[in-house]
Amino acid sequence: MTEENIGFYEEPRNGNGIVRSRTTLLIRSWDMPRSQKALERFNTEIGKSEFPGIYILFAKNKAYVGEAKSLYERIKTHMTTPDDKIKDWDRVVIINDGRPATQSDFNDTVVRRALEIYLVRLLKANKYTVVSQGEQQTLNSLQKRAVDSLIVELNAFLKKKKIIIKILEERGQEEVYGDELKKLLEKSGKKISHWGASEAKIDGTKTFIRPGSKKPRGWQITIRGRKPGSFIDCFTNGLKIV
Repeated sequence: MTEENIGFYEEPRNGNGIVRSRTTLLIRSWDMPRSQKALERFNTEIGKSEFPGIYILFAKNKAYVGEAKSLYERIKTHMTTPDDKIKDWDRVVIINDGRPATQSDFNDTVVRRALEIYLVRLLKANKYTVVSQGEQQTLNSLQKRAVDSLIVELNAFLKKKKIIIKILEERGQEEVYGDELKKLLEKSGKKISHWGASEAKIDGTKTFIRPGSKKPRGWQITIRGRKPGSFIDCFTNGLKIV
């Protein structure tokens, strides 16, 4: 299955402000404003039953990715007692496979959480400020098959919704994000006294942070002001100081 083989259909926005979308395969979605009326309408449509899935809260260019066994209850909580990190959210995109808990692939917590962390990385790659983190999951063969299939569908769906413009690159070519880079540096024993969007102070040395291309020996981080040729290579298993 490829993205090109996945069809997409979207209804016009209804009187409650809800835009219903779906693929020709599994994914079903409700794109709603922060409105109790819209949420109650969603609850009525799903038969007021436990309905598992994933969701994305939006506040301008900020996003929060979550997962829940009961989407209605979780979104209701975000309305009444919102997380401080995204208390000003005004839109939610709810994603499920259109089936109740007893039949849904999203009923598996590991599957939901694996998709959650994938969406965190995907939205970061599309320049959203993502204020949720997710938790890495260990999948068995059946769970991995379900997640891999749903990821292909999610990529196509989110492109059609114009929420993203690009998908994650293949492993070994992916971009390292600032928060991940900081953790890698700290794990390698580097002392960070300042960390900004484009500059940092590492081991007392002013350092410039900018996107880079994949190097033959790994990800390269140049430390300005050090001896010529000094750099740090980031590999998937950590950092190597050269």
